[in-house]
Amino acid sequence: MNLRQHGFALTEVLVTMVLLVVGMLGMAALQTKTSAMQMESYQRAQALVLAQDMADRIAARKASAASYVGNDYGTGNEQSCVGLTAAALDTCVWGNALRGISEKVGSERIGALVAGRGCVIQPAAQQYSVVVVWQGLVGTVAPAVTCGRNAYGDEALRRAIVVPVRFADLNAS
Repeated sequence: MNLRQHGFALTEVLVTMVLLVVGMLGMAALQTKTSAMQMESYQRAQALVLAQDMADRIAARKASAASYVGNDYGTGNEQSCVGLTAAALDTCVWGNALRGISEKVGSERIGALVAGRGCVIQPAAQQYSVVVVWQGLVGTVAPAVTCGRNAYGDEALRRAIVVPVRFADLNAS
C-alpha cells in the first residue's frame, strides 16, 4: 500500500466532516427560522380570533356601538369585570383576553400576544374598525393603522389585524 493513498483518504474524511458540519449548521438555522415563523403564525391567528370576537360583540350591540370606541385595550394590569354589563363588560373581558389571562402556567401568561393591545375606531358613520396589534419577531413593513404606533420601538416589528364592522343605514333614501 502506498503512503499517499493513506493521506488522500484522511483528506476525504476531513472534507466530508466539513461538509457535514456546514449542512448541520444550515439545518439548525432552518429550524430556528421555522420556529420564529411558527410563532408569528400563532400570534396572527390569536389576533384574528380576538379581533373577530370584539367585532361580533359590537355587531350584537349596534345601538351602543359608539361606546366601544377606545384605544389601548389590553394594556396594563388585569381588570376585574365583576358587576359590569353591556359594552363595559365586553371591553373589560376583551382587554383581559388581550392580556392573555385565560391561559396561564403559574403566574405566567402563555397564550397571549407579545405586547398585545386593541383599539376600536369609528372611521365613518355606521362603520367601526376593530384593530389588534402586537409585537412581531421579525421586521417587516410597518402597518398603516395608528393603534399602538411607537409602542414597540421598531415600527417594523409592529403587527396589526383590522376587522371592519359596518351597519346598514336603513333610513337612508
